[in-house]
Amino acid sequence: MLLVEEQLDSHSTESYKVDYMPKLFTNGCSITLGAELGEETRTFYHKSTGEKGMEYQHCDTIYRNRHRWPTKLAEMLEMEPKNLARGGGSNWRIWRTTQDYLLENTVSLAVIQMTEPSRFQIPISLDFIKKWNPSQSVQSFFDWATGGIYGPGVDMGGGYEEYSHWNWGEQHQLMSFMGGDISAIADGRESHYKNMTDEITGFFLINDQIQNYFDYMRHILYLHNMFVYYNIPHLIVDMLEGMTVCSLIKEELEKITELPEDVMLLKLQGNKWELQETTGAFDKKIGEHYVTWFKYVKKSHMSKKFNKLYNAVISLKEFDGHPYRNYFSKVTRNSPQRSNDMYIGSMPGGHPNEQCHTVFAERMYNEIMNRRIL
Repeated sequence: MLLVEEQLDSHSTESYKVDYMPKLFTNGCSITLGAELGEETRTFYHKSTGEKGMEYQHCDTIYRNRHRWPTKLAEMLEMEPKNLARGGGSNWRIWRTTQDYLLENTVSLAVIQMTEPSRFQIPISLDFIKKWNPSQSVQSFFDWATGGIYGPGVDMGGGYEEYSHWNWGEQHQLMSFMGGDISAIADGRESHYKNMTDEITGFFLINDQIQNYFDYMRHILYLHNMFVYYNIPHLIVDMLEGMTVCSLIKEELEKITELPEDVMLLKLQGNKWELQETTGAFDKKIGEHYVTWFKYVKKSHMSKKFNKLYNAVISLKEFDGHPYRNYFSKVTRNSPQRSNDMYIGSMPGGHPNEQCHTVFAERMYNEIMNRRIL
């Protein structure tokens, strides 16, 4: 890559970096954020009694930013990193924040890490603010998953962030609802937050996993088409085995479409794992629900629609469907009883360690070059 710093006699190196250095744009969830790098667990104590309260994470953000894969990749490419990843961020958020950023900024290369499809965003309404009175640090959208609300940590200044501990269901944004007042959490105002999260959990009543994977593939295509529109070289990465699950859903929808309902019902009855996870036991009423579902799949041509999206995604030169989770997960999704031969190492909370970030950055560099993205 040709650098032009020598042509800029009137500019300092720092000015060159800001004004002229190519930009590497990245987005994703906690993996791309660099979660658990530079973190340590601390404990809140009640101001009034001195009693021990909840645990929280204290993060050296300077260390984290230096050792996560986007920074390592940017160094290999001689680019300046711009990372918009957030812990617990949804694919909806990744798409939305990427679009917003590109409306006002130019980038030389984008690498996007797709995340867990079941996460989604909830816009903050005026009624919500009036009822729950969150602090001004709350964003215009919540990222939501079964664990709770996701959001940025509280900036403590000096290159440090703090946020609630994983034991709180990954509810990073807890302190935002307490106005950034750490002692307020320890003094028992958690119930206010819990009541609010219980209300939002109702959104999961209309959350469908198959539709989540439809949206997962749509988001990949949204992002790809957006980058094509802006003429930005890009690579979109399937970090958490999303396309592996899509392939399993694809096969299942094809079976439902091809086989009679009574045959599919017999197959379901023979699937003990499915029964344990979804019903606990098989009964006639459950069978009727499944037959209704099978008929809907056929009538809506769901398999055909799913296959078209699937084929469109896997045909993209700019999509890397390798399940990189295997680098930091000891167990693979398809073989839950066997160790993963690709495993490198992970942090206590399950995120990739620094070695994984290095290997992943090297892999991204090779993919970019081998696919001739640049």
